[in-house]
Amino acid sequence: MSAAARYQVVNRPVTSPVTTFLWESRGEGRVEARGECPECRCVTTRIWEDVQYVTKGPVIPGKPALDDGEPKYARCACPTWHVDRPAGVEKGCGASFWLAPPPQGLPL
Repeated sequence: MSAAARYQVVNRPVTSPVTTFLWESRGEGRVEARGECPECRCVTTRIWEDVQYVTKGPVIPGKPALDDGEPKYARCACPTWHVDRPAGVEKGCGASFWLAPPPQGLPL
């Protein structure tokens, strides 16, 4: 982790998901994955909740949407300041990546 790490948009492929995140249930319908960003090495968190809003309205993902064994999309949301981060972007280093759910399933 380095406060001097530059902000850079990096999109990692779904074919190499990150397997080191800790997955936890944080109350009914809330799942949190926390771990080290593969680019900047800062700790970041990705949260899924019962109701997520998309362009056409609310969606309730529920267990089948999260517990299908497929990698889940995440973006770095670390609080570390990164050089050249664009105005309006408050968190992260610019990296997006995929998270491999735990082999035993998600704790929902």
